[in-house]
Amino acid sequence: MAPDDGSGWAGRAEQRSGPLIERYREVAQLSRHMLAAARREDWEEVVRLEARCRILIGHLKEAALAEPLSPVDQQRRIELLRDILHDDAQIRLRAEPWVLELERLIGIKRAGPSD
Repeated sequence: MAPDDGSGWAGRAEQRSGPLIERYREVAQLSRHMLAAARREDWEEVVRLEARCRILIGHLKEAALAEPLSPVDQQRRIELLRDILHDDAQIRLRAEPWVLELERLIGIKRAGPSD
């Protein structure tokens, strides 16, 4: 199957006319879907969703230059980015189990996933 370029997704950033914070929410939602796919070990879906996310982030970067956020939306943006980073870390833990094994072998203690 050819990689998804995101053009078929109804939530494409360039089609959105809503506020910038909604675009951050879309990326966070995709991130949650990627984590769910990783939990199912559906790596093809993770890759497909990651391609969509990459496109959205590109459009988001462009839009962020032109549309400032209110202080409330800026705070929400920070919360969404933290959620996205958490999801990304959890995906990486599932995608790279050898890292956990290496940490175990060298004696690094890590808190378990909070899911």
